[in-house]
Amino acid sequence: MVKFTDILLFSVLILLFYIYIMKQEHTVLYLFLFIFIIFTLLSLTVSRKYGAKILGWGGMIKYRDYTSLFISITQMGLFFNVTFMFLYEYYQPILVLLGFIAMLLGMAFNLLVRRELGKNWIPLSKTTEEQELVTSGIYSKIRHPFYTSILILFLGVALMALNLYALLFFILFIIAVLVRIKKEEEELITKFGDEYKRYRDEVPMLMLKFD
Repeated sequence: MVKFTDILLFSVLILLFYIYIMKQEHTVLYLFLFIFIIFTLLSLTVSRKYGAKILGWGGMIKYRDYTSLFISITQMGLFFNVTFMFLYEYYQPILVLLGFIAMLLGMAFNLLVRRELGKNWIPLSKTTEEQELVTSGIYSKIRHPFYTSILILFLGVALMALNLYALLFFILFIIAVLVRIKKEEEELITKFGDEYKRYRDEVPMLMLKFD
């Protein structure tokens, strides 16, 4: 089982390593790519371990889930923008450090959300017959913590470059997430009816609820 303390320790080690190799040629780029590869593997492992069904690009096309495609395109725009910035070594160390911190926090939060949502995580803006409405734990404080986590993650990515392209892609990413949430909530209302409407009225969409 992936524990929060393990993720935190891994994040601290990564940051210490980052500080040590900051001035080495292209090492920041390799570190950035390495972290994303590790996160991708961890996220798939956690989701599968807790029963989620993983669908790729084929699933988006099959179910005509254009919201997922919109989100993926904006994420790739942010990712490749930063990759080229690192490749040509055109960046500010302090912004890169802040970006790494935000990115790692978003990744850690995302893994916790995946574990809590378990088999009820659907990587499409649709519901399934066996899907249950989760309103406990993290979901009692935030209605869409999964999207909060990826917003934090890609805010970190945008911070690393902080140029016009990063700003444009991040704004488009926010719009894509909001469109996805609207579509997803329509599906949830269709499936769960008044139960989801009450939940929607009581719990904030993306910000933490303080009692």
